[in-house]
Amino acid sequence: MKRISMQPFVLAAMLLLSGGLAGNVAQADYSPAQIALFDTPHLANIAQPLTIQYDFSRDGTGDDVTKDQVDVIVTEVMADGRRNLEFDFLSGPRHRNFPPIENFRGNPLIMLFLEYDVQEMSAATGGSALYFRNRIRNAFLVSAEAESVSFEFDGRSLSGTRVVVSPFIKDPHLIHFPGLEQKSYEFLLSPEIPGGVYRIRSVTPGGGGAEPIEETVLFRDTVPES
Repeated sequence: MKRISMQPFVLAAMLLLSGGLAGNVAQADYSPAQIALFDTPHLANIAQPLTIQYDFSRDGTGDDVTKDQVDVIVTEVMADGRRNLEFDFLSGPRHRNFPPIENFRGNPLIMLFLEYDVQEMSAATGGSALYFRNRIRNAFLVSAEAESVSFEFDGRSLSGTRVVVSPFIKDPHLIHFPGLEQKSYEFLLSPEIPGGVYRIRSVTPGGGGAEPIEETVLFRDTVPES
């Protein structure tokens, strides 16, 4: 995969979504949701270069159903626990050209999904991507909920953390976009899953003529570097 050096703004946007936490040490004024998502060493259980594969699905009404794949590629594992990463995020016209990231402990898939989602909302509504990023970032600090959960994977019961947030509740700027005000995000994390992220899901209920849409990124498998 070719390295791209002309997109520092993409990484800056992703870091804005994380509130600047990514790769840093947890501090007392961060919310439990922020720490779980952006200041946890999700990649600690990756000991060698490999590709983490995720299934992507977008389900709406009618024919609006998409199946695709997202790959997080661990290209180098450093002795201090940091990782160098590249990405293959969706394919064809939906492909997003995210730049490589170096010296990372968390799983940037969370930020990639959110940045993809922000760009989709901006394109659909004509609204500012920066506005959507700020609303999501503030919600992670103020209103996101994090709880310990267990879930089934591959016939086993795993322990993890579930984070849920609805960033646009009672947002007067979104009155003309039915369903977006009630949009919610769910993140299901576990150190027992390679890369620490089992599922990311966004749900837009629809209503007022808008169709419901659910987008999911789900851990599938890992593939060792050939």
